[in-house]
Amino acid sequence: GQMMEKVVLTPQQPRWTDEYIAEKYDWALTGKSSGRVRNVVTSLELDPAQQERVNEKLQRKYADVRRDEVRFEAIRCEDADYVLVAYGSSARICSKVVEMGREEGIKVGLLRPITLFPFPTEAIGELSRKVKGFLSVEMSAGQMVEDVRLAVEGRAPVCHYGRMGGIVHSPGEVFEALKSNFLSKTK
Repeated sequence: GQMMEKVVLTPQQPRWTDEYIAEKYDWALTGKSSGRVRNVVTSLELDPAQQERVNEKLQRKYADVRRDEVRFEAIRCEDADYVLVAYGSSARICSKVVEMGREEGIKVGLLRPITLFPFPTEAIGELSRKVKGFLSVEMSAGQMVEDVRLAVEGRAPVCHYGRMGGIVHSPGEVFEALKSNFLSKTK
């Protein structure tokens, strides 16, 4: 490109020293002016007895949340042999997989967590007493599958199917994962 005007550089300024900064802007190095008392803001409670009371209060709060705030949707799980556990876009895809499985005579259900905390541990635990297996379907490396395994407590097999990097799985891919993890083993 063409420059229309000459570039004019200003003379080089000397580097500000710590002494100059402290003199001109006394708050810059300490976060407070020299006449002000320092405020220390911390969430750490140094008294162990007080810290225990804070933790007990939080534990009661978390117990209330686990009791009152669990949200999930169970789709065709009442007679399911296999349950897909998925949320978000994966759940939408899995609702089609439930239809595909039912059309082929495979009793598939979907448990869709609406809240991931608190996780629907009790609902999955109840289902684990009557189903043949769970497939955790995620758009990740498998973070939720650990929660599903904890809820199942070894009563049924739990497998994972996931895609990463923003790749969205198709209903066909999930259905094949269901068949390869559970149905091909029973034949």
